[in-house]
Amino acid sequence: MRKYLLCLTSLFCLQVNAEFKNESELGYASANGNSKTLSLVAKQASDYSFTGNVVAFKARYLNGKANGVENVRYLMTGLRYERELGSQFNVFAGETFEKDKFADVDKRFSTDVGGKYKIIDTEKTKLFTELGYRYKHENRIAGPFNHGNYIRNYNEWEYKWTPTFSTKYWLEILPNLSATNDWQYNTELSLIAAINSIFSMQASGTVRYDHEPAPGVRYKTESLLTSSLVAKF
Repeated sequence: MRKYLLCLTSLFCLQVNAEFKNESELGYASANGNSKTLSLVAKQASDYSFTGNVVAFKARYLNGKANGVENVRYLMTGLRYERELGSQFNVFAGETFEKDKFADVDKRFSTDVGGKYKIIDTEKTKLFTELGYRYKHENRIAGPFNHGNYIRNYNEWEYKWTPTFSTKYWLEILPNLSATNDWQYNTELSLIAAINSIFSMQASGTVRYDHEPAPGVRYKTESLLTSSLVAKF
């Protein structure tokens, strides 16, 4: 009986300390690079936090046509686990899956491990950096597979100018440890205007650069301009 009550108490305490965050986004996008089109983009991000642990899920889908012909199809899903080691430092491990038809990517698996350091963490300003290792395995549509070992550096800054308007910027740099010509960077700038406590409008510009893309891929740089409705709860 005591063991039963102890289990119930532990479960209750876990639920009390748990926190769930959700962010859903649906938008209208203009893509340039290996695809030139106007299309819809959907994003999903969910975090579940409990007693110093964070489990995060993310997904993104982009699909579009030009003159009735499909020329954009991108899918990404990811799962990540973080463990807090203090008020400013976390360690993490994660796995990301991607498909990008017009960049010749049939399947791409990226495995990440590393650390996260919170430089500023206030209600008005949030700034953190991540440093870690990434292993990437990529099956290409028109050719054999490709794999690589990368250093991953990710930096994110968010600033609330007013209670209803904020800016968010992130930059990810991925140099290859064995092939110096194979490096990538991804970056995004977002402007967010709150409508109410749940919904907001967001305008963002995203750039993805691959210095050594798959053979036959025409452009190294892809850009995406998005206007979207975001729901946070």
